[in-house]
Amino acid sequence: MESSENDKNDKNYVEFVFYRVPKKNHESLLQVTNRLIEFIKKEEVVYDCFSIIGAENIPGFINITKVITINPDEEEIWINQVTYKDREHRTLVVEKISKDKECQDIYEEFIRLLTPGTGFISGEFRNLVEVNNQCQDTYTCKIHNFE
Repeated sequence: MESSENDKNDKNYVEFVFYRVPKKNHESLLQVTNRLIEFIKKEEVVYDCFSIIGAENIPGFINITKVITINPDEEEIWINQVTYKDREHRTLVVEKISKDKECQDIYEEFIRLLTPGTGFISGEFRNLVEVNNQCQDTYTCKIHNFE
C-alpha cells in the first residue's frame, strides 16, 4: 500500500503542450511522436498525445477552436500531456534530451510537421485534486495543499 501511495504522489507535475497539425501530416507526426515516446520512456516520463475530435459550444465555456484557431477541414489541434515526478525531474529530463542528438533530430522533424508559422503553446501544472475510483459507484477526492 505504501508503494502505491508513493506512486500517486510521484505524478503531480504535468506539462501540457498544444499545437496545430495539418491533417496531411497526421500519420508522419504520429511516427515522430512514437520515436519521442520510445526515447523519453527511459526517463520515467508518461507521455500522452491527444487529437481534437470535437469542439462543442457549451454555454459558459469558450470553444478551444476560438483560442487556437484552425481550419477544421485542413488542421487538427493536438495536445500532449507529459507527466513527471516533480519539477526537478522535468528539469533533469529536459537537460538530458536537449543534449541528445537523436532527440534534437526528432524535435526538428516535429517542428517541420506543424502548421507553418505556428509553434507550441505550453504550460506546467501541478495536481491540486486527486480523484480515485475505488469502485464503480464511489469516487474519493484528495485535495493537494501546496504552500
